[in-house]
Amino acid sequence: MNITNKILYRIKCKGHGWVFTPKDFLNIRHFNTINPLLDRLEKRGEIRSLGKGIYDYPIFDTNAVKYQAPNLNAVIRVLEVQLNDRFLVSEEEAAYFFKVIPDKPKIIKYLSNKHTKQIDVCGFNIKIARTYIPAPRNKYDKATLAILSFKYLGKGKVTKELKIQILNQLDIKEQKKAIKIAKHVEWIHNLIRD
Repeated sequence: MNITNKILYRIKCKGHGWVFTPKDFLNIRHFNTINPLLDRLEKRGEIRSLGKGIYDYPIFDTNAVKYQAPNLNAVIRVLEVQLNDRFLVSEEEAAYFFKVIPDKPKIIKYLSNKHTKQIDVCGFNIKIARTYIPAPRNKYDKATLAILSFKYLGKGKVTKELKIQILNQLDIKEQKKAIKIAKHVEWIHNLIRD
C-alpha cells in the first residue's frame, strides 16, 4: 500500500466528520511529505481543506445538497495539536456552566497558557486569549471552571450567594483542587478560603 493510500485508509477509518492536521500522520511519514499528499487528496475531492494545515473528511448533507460545517470541538482539538497547546474554556463559558449567566456566549473564545490569537476556520471565528490559570487535561474540569467563573464576575463583584452557588456544585476533592488553582489569582484565593 503506497503512502497516499495509507493516509486515505486512516482518514476513512476515522469516519466522516473527522478533522485533522498533517501532525496526525507523523507515524506514517515525515511532516514535509504529508502536506503535498493531503493537498493531492484535497484536489481529488477526497478531503476538504478548512484552513492552513487543517482538513476534514466532510459529511455530505443530502437534504441541503452541501457539505456540513465541521464540528467545533474537533476543530479545537486540531488547533491544540497544531499549536502544541491545551486550551481552557473562556471565563464566560465557565460562568454559563455554573448558571451564573443565563445564555451561552456567542463569541467562540478559549484560553491558553501560551498564545493570544484570532483564527478563522471554516466560518468559525475563534479567539484565543492568554491566561495564567493552568490548563487541565479535561476542559470541563469543575475546579478550574469555578475559578474561571469567579474571574468572569470580577474582583469585588462576587456576592456571598454566588460564591455558595458555585462552590456547592463542587465536591470536597474539587473544592480542595480549586483552592490550589486559585493561587494563580490572589483575590480569588482569598475569596474561596474565607
